Amino acid sequence: MSLVVNGKSADRIIQGTAQLSPLAQAQANALLDDVVAAGATTFDLAENYGGGKSEALFGNWLAERGNRDDLFIITKGAHPYGGRGRVTRADIEADVTGSLERLGCGFVELYLLHRDDESVPVGEVVDVLHGLKARGLVSAYGLSNWRSERIAAANEYAEANGYEPVRASSPHFSLAVPTESPWPGCVSVSGPDGTAERAFYAAAGLPVLAWSSLAMGYFVAPEPGATTAVGLNEAVRVFDTRANAARRARAAELGARLGLSAPQVALLYVLSQPFDTHAIVGCRSGDEYRELRALAERRLAAAEVGWLEGT
Repeated sequence: MSLVVNGKSADRIIQGTAQLSPLAQAQANALLDDVVAAGATTFDLAENYGGGKSEALFGNWLAERGNRDDLFIITKGAHPYGGRGRVTRADIEADVTGSLERLGCGFVELYLLHRDDESVPVGEVVDVLHGLKARGLVSAYGLSNWRSERIAAANEYAEANGYEPVRASSPHFSLAVPTESPWPGCVSVSGPDGTAERAFYAAAGLPVLAWSSLAMGYFVAPEPGATTAVGLNEAVRVFDTRANAARRARAAELGARLGLSAPQVALLYVLSQPFDTHAIVGCRSGDEYRELRALAERRLAAAEVGWLEGT
């Protein structure tokens, strides 16, 4: 089952926007134009990326290009600040309002809660999300960094109250297994510890929007003589283990046989699961996006997936 909202299908390869915030508007426009020319139609944003700057840059570009109807826009809210969980009606509604103002949109196709606060009953959260949908501010809603038990409870509550269910979930998932969460409150479904979570998604048929699907650049081969991984974000340190280095080497070996790069194989790993996966990537050029998009409908054999994992 793919993610379809208002008749629009989300791309299998979703362009992230966290990297927009340091850019000037002209630079952001050039990057967004480049990836759209390469085929991107689905963009993942959040109100906390650059303190709202990524959304503002994207919104300015959107107004200049006039291509809103062609795009599938995802944004997120309820990110914690200052140690305070913000999964509350007031915070969620304030975040949605701010996001839509910066984006210059009346609505987004999909709205995700960026974090969970398990002290808040799921019914209260679903009531708020349903209210946003009823007001036409979001066409569908989902969750990011929620455990499967909470997602299942949310959907049970939605069904009991005649609401639409959660339409997608966005945990971390990649071939590289993190040693810890790169940021507080994040959830990964990678590796042996994520087996039950992945089984939930397969059984529920719930689309997974995998963030850091390429492990923040970990699958790019390190420079000769380097002793640690080099990534675009210091959080890549959570992937820098011997086990992950072995997975990266196997990705490179399989790639050599298939005529692909290690990052391309790592992407195919994410797309080749027994559940519906979409990979969020942070491409820095249209060429990079085009290279990954070419693999959107390709899949690895189950034996290849297992071999990459080392099982």
